[in-house]
Amino acid sequence: MRLIVPIAALLIATLSVSLDLFPPSLASPLCLHGACRFDQMFPVIDAAGATPESVSILVSADPANPMVWCTYAAALSQRGDTQKAQSAFDHAITLGPGMPAVLMRVGNFDFTHGRREHGFLLSAQILSQTSAFDEIIFSYLQRADVPAGTLLGTAVPDTSRPARSWLAWLRAHGSDQDLCETWAWMSRNRLLDEKSAGEAAWGLWNRKSYRTAYALWTDWLGTTQLLANTRFETAPRETPFDWTLGCGPAVAVTRAHGLDVRFSGTENVAFSGVRQFTVVPAGRYRFSAEVSSENLTTDQGPFFRIFDPANPGRLQAASAPILGTMGKHWITVELTVSGTQALAIQLDRRPSERFDNRISGTLHIDHVSLTPVA
Repeated sequence: MRLIVPIAALLIATLSVSLDLFPPSLASPLCLHGACRFDQMFPVIDAAGATPESVSILVSADPANPMVWCTYAAALSQRGDTQKAQSAFDHAITLGPGMPAVLMRVGNFDFTHGRREHGFLLSAQILSQTSAFDEIIFSYLQRADVPAGTLLGTAVPDTSRPARSWLAWLRAHGSDQDLCETWAWMSRNRLLDEKSAGEAAWGLWNRKSYRTAYALWTDWLGTTQLLANTRFETAPRETPFDWTLGCGPAVAVTRAHGLDVRFSGTENVAFSGVRQFTVVPAGRYRFSAEVSSENLTTDQGPFFRIFDPANPGRLQAASAPILGTMGKHWITVELTVSGTQALAIQLDRRPSERFDNRISGTLHIDHVSLTPVA
């Protein structure tokens, strides 16, 4: 008796290996009576081309597998049996109600077969569970031809991760109105964070929607200001409306009780790495900077330039270059804004044409301001 179990196991293993080496027909008595494994049957069906009839054999072999029901439904759909396909997809959801891969396959069917509202519900469920299908779902939602506002809280759930991902998608693919509606909804539901707010502001800024970008960012801050971080006390935020502090092999930019810009003396460097954008109404303004310098060489020192980023020829104003060694002092630039939507405040240095053109030395910027002139 003790030999019966090992012998039976050996026979079963031998049969399984034989079926791997010599796959039987799906209509063979072995498969019809359940002797074929699922993984042996699937490659045969896949190689022959899935049809409702062949996939139904898989359904019979593993009736509780929701992915098999999705494959069966897709085969029915390809044949044009839409109603049967819909029933099979709905049964797949019943078997795997929390499986994003199942829900995604049903969603594909919904958005291509007139079940848009059901697809919206599935989209919210999928987005709440995983980010794996964000790009596909958002493309479906955008092609659904409905206002973006109607998707908020329905197809796009009111939770942080999917909402911020949707905002990022709209930054690349949506209209300004879509961005503004989504921003307002996220703000009401406290779904924004600084990163998503800054990225949305940059997206609008890069589209030259300067005033809209400024309005959204100041809404996020809860305050308006012509220039931010005027003493460089905090690390700049990732937004057009704070400082960009660029550097390079020949220039080091550091915050230390203000801002230090150190030129190494190794290059005739062209520099424009310190910059902030702002939006101001028409009028007359004064830009001021409290600065000091140590041994700034060459005939081309750093200077502040204020210009229209959309059309620099429309507005240009600049300070005198800062050279040599000087204690703390104020430099000012006055300008008139008319027909200009935005301003760039930028620290520049132009290359010198002299033989001794490699600039060295340090510029320290203690404080900057931009104020209206009465």
